[in-house]
Amino acid sequence: MLKRILPYFRYIKPVWFKFFLGIAFGIIYSVASGLGLPVMIKEVFPILFGNLSESHPWIISLADNFFEGKVDGGFLLLCCLAIPAVILIRTISFIGNGYYMAYAGISVIQSIQIDMYKKVQSLPLSFFNKYKTGEINSAVMGYPNQIKVAVVDTSNDLVIQPLTLISATIFLISESLQSKSFFMVIIGVASAPFIVFLIKRIGTYLATRSKQIVALSETLASSVIESFQSPIEIRAYNLEKKQISDFMTKLRELFKLNLKSTRFSLVMSPSIEFISGLGIAFALFFGVKNGMGEGDFFALLIALYMIYTPIKKIGAIQNKLKVLEAPLNRLESILNKEVTICSPENPKPISKPFEGTITFEGVNFGYENHKTALKDINVTIPFGKNVGLVGESGAGKSTFANLLLRLYEPDEGRILFGGTDIREYDIKELRELISYVPQSPILFNNSILENIRIGNPDASEEAIINAAKLANAHKFISEMENGYQTMISERGNSLSGGQRQRISIARAFLKDSPILILDEATSSLDNKADKEIKETLKNLCKGRTSLIIAHRLSTLEDISKRMVFQNGQIIGYGEHEELLKSCVHYKEIADKPNTSV
Repeated sequence: MLKRILPYFRYIKPVWFKFFLGIAFGIIYSVASGLGLPVMIKEVFPILFGNLSESHPWIISLADNFFEGKVDGGFLLLCCLAIPAVILIRTISFIGNGYYMAYAGISVIQSIQIDMYKKVQSLPLSFFNKYKTGEINSAVMGYPNQIKVAVVDTSNDLVIQPLTLISATIFLISESLQSKSFFMVIIGVASAPFIVFLIKRIGTYLATRSKQIVALSETLASSVIESFQSPIEIRAYNLEKKQISDFMTKLRELFKLNLKSTRFSLVMSPSIEFISGLGIAFALFFGVKNGMGEGDFFALLIALYMIYTPIKKIGAIQNKLKVLEAPLNRLESILNKEVTICSPENPKPISKPFEGTITFEGVNFGYENHKTALKDINVTIPFGKNVGLVGESGAGKSTFANLLLRLYEPDEGRILFGGTDIREYDIKELRELISYVPQSPILFNNSILENIRIGNPDASEEAIINAAKLANAHKFISEMENGYQTMISERGNSLSGGQRQRISIARAFLKDSPILILDEATSSLDNKADKEIKETLKNLCKGRTSLIIAHRLSTLEDISKRMVFQNGQIIGYGEHEELLKSCVHYKEIADKPNTSV
C-alpha cells in the first residue's frame, strides 16, 4: 500500500520546508518523550529521596560542585524546574509539530483538489455519463483529505513513533542490562507479535468495511444531489415520502457499517493495553523476584510504556492505509484517467476571420452503452448557410452538434473545418469559433451581468447590455431590483425558463462567433416572446454558419435548408419543398399537428 502512496509525496514539494520543520519538532518531541521523563525518574529522583547509591555520578557531582552537596535547597528547585522544562519542551515541540504538519496537510489537500478539479474539467462528456455527481464530488472534495492522512499524518507518525520507540528501547536495554533485568526487554519484544497480529486482523476487516462505506456514501450523496436538483418533479408526483424513506434507509445502512467499523477500531487500543498490562505484570513479578529497586522499576516501567504506545500507533498507520484503499481507488480512477480529447502538441492556426466549410466524412459514433448515435455521416455545410436539423428525439441531431464542439470524438471518420481535421486545431481556439445556445441553459450562481459576460470575458458593460437588448432580455433585467447586478440562484432557478434562455441567447450575441448552434433556443418562450426573438435570431444567424436544432418545423420558418435525421443517419438534405417530395420521413413530420412552416 505504501507504494501507491509514494507518488502523492510530490504534493509536499511546494511546502517542503514547513513539512520538515514539523518533522524536526516531532523528533524533539519523540526524544523528550522517550528519554526525557525516564531519565528524570531514573537519574534525578533517587538523590532527592536520599538514595545516593542509585543516583548517577554526574548528578551527585552536580550537587557537590554547585550546591555543596545539599539537595533540599537550590538543587531541589533546579530538579523540580527540570520537570516542567522537559514537559515545556515536549509541549512546544508538540505544538510546532502539529501546526507545521497541519500547514503541509492543508496544502496537500488543496493541491490534490486542484489537480482533481482540473482533470474533471479536461475530461469528455462521456466521463460525466459514466460517473454519478456524488461520486465525482466525493472524489474532488472528500477523498483528498484522506490522502493527506496517508501522506502527511502517516509520514509524521512514521518519524515520531519509531524515534520514540528507539529512544525508549535504548534506555530500556541500557538500564535492564545494568540492573540485570534484561527480561523486561524480552517481555516488551515478546508481546509485539501479538500486537502486530491483532492490528493486521483488524486492518483487513476495516479495509472491507471501508469499500462498503465509500460505495454507499457515494450513492447517498448522488441521491441527495439529485433530489435537491429536482424539487418540482418530487412535489408534482408526491415523491416526498419516498425520497425521505430512501434517504433514511441508506442512512441507516451507513450507520450500521460505520458502527461495525468503529467497533473494530475501538477493540484495537484496549486490546493492546491489555497485552501491555500483562507484560508489565510479568515485569513486576520478575523484577521483585530479582531484587530490583523501586526507582529502577518505575524508570523501566515508563520506558516500557513508551515502547507500547508507538507500537500501537505504528499499527494504527497500517489500519489507516487499509481504510484508505477504497477512496484511493476512486480518486485514482479519475486522477489517472486518460484525457482522450485534447489539443495536439503543434496545433494548426485557424484562419481569421474564419469562413470555412463544415464537412463530415464517414463519421460513425456510439456512446459507451454501445448505442449507435450516428452512422455513416457524409455532409458538407458551406460557410454562411443556415441549416435546420430535423428529426425525432434521439435521432442524432444534438450528437451531430456536440461532435462539432469536440465534446465527443468520432469512432470513425473525421470532421473538417475549412478542409482541416478539427483534431489538428487547438481545442480552445476551436470552441471559440462556436456559439452554443442549449435547450435547457444552465446559469451560474453569480450576477446576471457576469452570466452574460461568459460569452466574452473581456466585454465591456456596454457591450453586455447591448447583447441583452438584442436577445430581448434587457427589459426584464432592468425591472429587477438590482438590474444587471441581480444575483442568480444555483442553476438559475430564480428565473423563468424563458428568462434563462434569453440570457443564454445574449451570451451568443456577445460571443459573436462565425458558427452558431441553436438547440431549440426558443422552446421556453411564450408565443409573444417567441415572435419577438425570432427576428432577433434571424439577425444573429446572418453572416455565419448556423445549425438550428428543431423539434417543430415552425421553428424553421425562415430557414430554407433542412437536414433530416432518423436513427442516427441523415436521410434527407435540401429545401423544404424538395424534401416534402423526396423524403417520406420529413413529410410525416411536416404532416403532424403543430408543425407549420
